[in-house]
Amino acid sequence: MKDLMKKYVLEFGVIFLGVLISFGIQRQSDDRKEKEEILKSITTLRQEISTNINYCKEHLVQLENMAVVNDSILIHYETFTKTDLMRWHNARPFGHSYLSNGELRYWTTAADYENLYFWMITWWNTFSQNQVYFDSLVNSGLLLYIEDHVLREEIESIYETKKKRVTVNESLLKGVSDKIFTWQEVKRNKAKSSVSRETIFTFQKDLQLKNLLEDRQFRIQLRIMSLENYIAALELVQTKLAALE
Repeated sequence: MKDLMKKYVLEFGVIFLGVLISFGIQRQSDDRKEKEEILKSITTLRQEISTNINYCKEHLVQLENMAVVNDSILIHYETFTKTDLMRWHNARPFGHSYLSNGELRYWTTAADYENLYFWMITWWNTFSQNQVYFDSLVNSGLLLYIEDHVLREEIESIYETKKKRVTVNESLLKGVSDKIFTWQEVKRNKAKSSVSRETIFTFQKDLQLKNLLEDRQFRIQLRIMSLENYIAALELVQTKLAALE
């Protein structure tokens, strides 16, 4: 009987030990998969942030060029012509479109300038960065896998708060640009005969338009400042994420 009990105890111990070892192996496997998933998420997020940094820097150049051109318009407000606008924009372009392959092309050809007065003084440049992966991290809960809560909060702050400042200033600039567009449309509609926008901007410039252009310059500068701060925040988080890989 004692030998039988020893046998059962030994078998139970072997089975129990085997179960513990199995659980341990499974847990190690799960931990490894979780760490791999975290590293994969960090790498992909860092790549998305890197893409956004490049996009924001190009967008910043556009805004800086826009500020230079708008300032030139204000300095030469009484005398600037279509030729001046084309020359200033060729030197510091900001009007652009995207080709079928996704590449950016600035408007510097004669065809681009056919409707010059339609966009040169009302252009506000849409800000549209990519945050598809960040949104998926939030929705899936994977963002919580980043143990550094300070870094996690910084990432959330970038996309939720600091980006908001960029987009708010964008909307404010658009508001001024819309007023300028309305100004010239009112002038055209009040004319006794059909008149071009070029004629309106050449011969009917007034104090109202100058005030709007000064407001536009102020809004452009605010956009530049908020975007510079946003880029700095992106670069800081990018560096911290790289250290985790």
